[in-house]
Amino acid sequence: MSETIRKSVKIWTCLMTKKDKVEWSATDISRELDIPVQTVHRLLSSLEESGMVFKDWETKKYRLGLNLIRMGFSLRNELLARNSAIPIMERLANKTNGCVYLTFPEGDEGVLIEYIHAKQRDLKMEECIGMRAPLCIGASQKVILAFMNQRSQHKITKILNEKGKIHDLQLLKKELQTIRGAGLALSFGEMMEGSARIAFPVFSWQDQVVASITVKGSEAIFSGSRLEEIVNSAQKAADELSGELGWVKKASEFSN
Repeated sequence: MSETIRKSVKIWTCLMTKKDKVEWSATDISRELDIPVQTVHRLLSSLEESGMVFKDWETKKYRLGLNLIRMGFSLRNELLARNSAIPIMERLANKTNGCVYLTFPEGDEGVLIEYIHAKQRDLKMEECIGMRAPLCIGASQKVILAFMNQRSQHKITKILNEKGKIHDLQLLKKELQTIRGAGLALSFGEMMEGSARIAFPVFSWQDQVVASITVKGSEAIFSGSRLEEIVNSAQKAADELSGELGWVKKASEFSN
């Protein structure tokens, strides 16, 4: 951890833990933390710009900024999504007799947060929790990218393209359009040879994609007669989780 970050964290902690003191002057913080007052002023200015601290222009003192509340609610929503997802994922795994993933987006990547296997916990899979993959690779990630708003999608595809993660940008754009039109992403052998994955988006109450639910199985199962059953079960699971997060399905979507 850099010294600047370390000192910034100390300032946050100082402002947060002293319940009998709501507002602090730069001098008070300097004395409390034994940090030069010039350094405290500089760090407070940066934290104020990002909304992490708030300066009262009358008293010239500082307190925690409301942006921290927004960040806290964001984390709470992610934890709520995971906790709500587990029983839904268990039912889906039992119905499909496969492995079910929950993936969250973070930046230009998808992060595997949880998995449920129909038969038993897989130690190898447990080691994969926290695994990241670019949002342009695999059904779990692509379905999230496909359902992002246009501005976010454009920004992320640009970043991934500059990183060299996208082999054919135009082909990816067409694929994302297809995924959005179909309401799901299906991939064969893209992440692992011999396996197939089908993924559906999960939405928040703000109608924003916040995760994906994926069923993984063998290519033979997904290309056989059970495909329709798996698709229907996975879609119901994704819609159920979205509903738990406050999402309301639009009338036009009920016919899809």
